[in-house]
Amino acid sequence: MKGFALDNDGDVIIENNKIKIVNGKELIRQTVETVLGTNKGEWFLNIDEGIDFNNLLGKKKEDEIIRNEILQGLQQVDSSFVLDSFNCDFDRKNRKLTVSFKARNSSGEEVTGEDVYE
Repeated sequence: MKGFALDNDGDVIIENNKIKIVNGKELIRQTVETVLGTNKGEWFLNIDEGIDFNNLLGKKKEDEIIRNEILQGLQQVDSSFVLDSFNCDFDRKNRKLTVSFKARNSSGEEVTGEDVYE
């Protein structure tokens, strides 16, 4: 499968007057990043895409609920994803949640991520 390459702002990358294309591991990484950065219901073309930020943010959120929400997002990209490692750290002073993980799919492809939610 192929897709458009996106920059850090989610904009399509154009090089030499052509849209840059990604595939393989880079496409998986980019898609995971997009799904985990989308609040469910936010994108009008697919209201089921993304994760529910309400399960991540707010007072006294349990690590297991956050873990399950991240896994649910990963499985939107590839239903065979499992988490090999997971950590979340809530910076109460700055009201930021940092989630880091390592996951793999049934093909053995690994994806790692660190996302900050405010």
